[in-house]
Amino acid sequence: MSDWIRRPFAGIGLTQCPPGRHLRKLQERYGGSVLLCIDVSGSMACADGGARTRLQHAVAGAERFVAEALAAHYAIGLVLWHHQVAGFVPLTRDPAPVLTALRSAVAAGGNDVTHTLRLGMRELRDRTGDRVMAIFGDGDIGPVAPSLELAREAQAAGIRIIVRGLGEHAAAALRAIASDPAEAMVVAGIDGVATGISSMVASMTALTRRGAS
Repeated sequence: MSDWIRRPFAGIGLTQCPPGRHLRKLQERYGGSVLLCIDVSGSMACADGGARTRLQHAVAGAERFVAEALAAHYAIGLVLWHHQVAGFVPLTRDPAPVLTALRSAVAAGGNDVTHTLRLGMRELRDRTGDRVMAIFGDGDIGPVAPSLELAREAQAAGIRIIVRGLGEHAAAALRAIASDPAEAMVVAGIDGVATGISSMVASMTALTRRGAS
């Protein structure tokens, strides 16, 4: 009869079943908190000659973002933004309320990201681990000077801002508030909206790994 050999086990994840009381702290150490901010201004109702609107493409990408962010051990919240905050789901590890809010989103209104930035700071400032605002837009950000001031305040508090913009104009506007302007991707057309939004998870986790190395 062969000897029993205990093999080492290593990796991030559960070490007991059911999960112990320290699971949340471990998840925060290797993940963090992200607030996904989706533009729902009136222009998001445009279909750009296709069968689906910009908002419908954005919702599809946001659904993928939610699944991938949760798999990467991030708590996730949602802001639907136009000239104000049109909808808000606080940070959670349950995808259901986020997905419900996404699927009920309606395009209307103008653009002003300042309200979103203020809300993001309130929601993320006192959290531990990586803290991120992932913002998608298809146009202006509203008043530029206060947006820049709020973005600098968020970054000084350790909150990262990752952005994606539909078209060069939107990307340029959002790049001004991004933590890393070079990483601010231009979404070239409506068919790329879903992939553009979901790709922010890869950017988010890549920067986390780089900072830990």
